Amino acid sequence: MSQFYSSIRGGRGEATRCGSKRSGITGHIRGWGSGVLVTGDHVDGKDVFHIYKTRGSSGGPAMWLGKVTISKAGNCVFIPASGRNRRPE
Repeated sequence: MSQFYSSIRGGRGEATRCGSKRSGITGHIRGWGSGVLVTGDHVDGKDVFHIYKTRGSSGGPAMWLGKVTISKAGNCVFIPASGRNRRPE
């Protein structure tokens, strides 16, 4: 069984992809001028998803918005990027 599983649907139907603990998984959903990039990695025994705002197909640097992970209490949590810290930890 894969560690990560993704699905996306568009004009040509649905597509799915799998990722392992080693490979991780990445998805970029975008228009011409804006988009969202999500990366999934397995770090220290738990899944961590980093979320970025992008400039879509026009390119340019991505801005890190935060991450989703599991807390020590076992809850799924969103940890926003703080202040000028716009790079993942």
